[in-house]
Amino acid sequence: MSGGTDGWSAVPARDPGHVADPPAGQEARRTPATSADADQRGRVHGRPAPQYGEYAPEGWVNPVLVEQERLEHEERSRSADERAARDQPARDRGPRAGAQRPSAATDDATARPTPVAGRFGATPLDVVLTVGLLVIGLWSVVESLAVGTTASTIRTLVERQYTELSDPAALSTAVLVRAVVLVVVFVLVAWWSIRRLRARRWTFWVPLLGGVVASVLGIVPVMVVLLQDPAFTAYVQRMATGG
Repeated sequence: MSGGTDGWSAVPARDPGHVADPPAGQEARRTPATSADADQRGRVHGRPAPQYGEYAPEGWVNPVLVEQERLEHEERSRSADERAARDQPARDRGPRAGAQRPSAATDDATARPTPVAGRFGATPLDVVLTVGLLVIGLWSVVESLAVGTTASTIRTLVERQYTELSDPAALSTAVLVRAVVLVVVFVLVAWWSIRRLRARRWTFWVPLLGGVVASVLGIVPVMVVLLQDPAFTAYVQRMATGG
């Protein structure tokens, strides 16, 4: 519509100057004839320009704000890591680190007895049984070294249950040989047991086997002397014939 006689017009009033037709999608702005005549606001009179994202669809998120929040979060995380890295050496040198050292030493002190069970034998029970059997074997070997006492004990036992011996002194030689055999067997059994304990293998049966072998080998010299004694041989023959 064109303006009426009273000066009213459908087109909003504009400041002096020329307003260029804006390109599609852009806001109309005033283009003054001269820079001196330009309005400081530089806008047409009427509705203000929309804010960024004002007409965005529902659920739209401003990517600029998202990026800013991400950068701020990374900056805070980086600052926290740097502070932790700076504070760590101070904590290590502080009294807390000194307080931890005695506890570590205490743990080492309490853990010292356990390596015997952890580094030797298949289990702690295996170590206990093996050591106990070796101690019993050692006690038997020590007793066998008392040749005179052992020979006298064997003579008394034979004469009470069987018959008197023609040459009781020969038992001393047999008992001496028996003692040597027991010492050799014990040394071999102890050496083998230690090797198996270090290898963390079941070992308790080794002293048991050694005890059986020692008993068998230890009685051989005594039986040889008895079977060569004339009185004992006659007794055996009588028992065999039933006379």
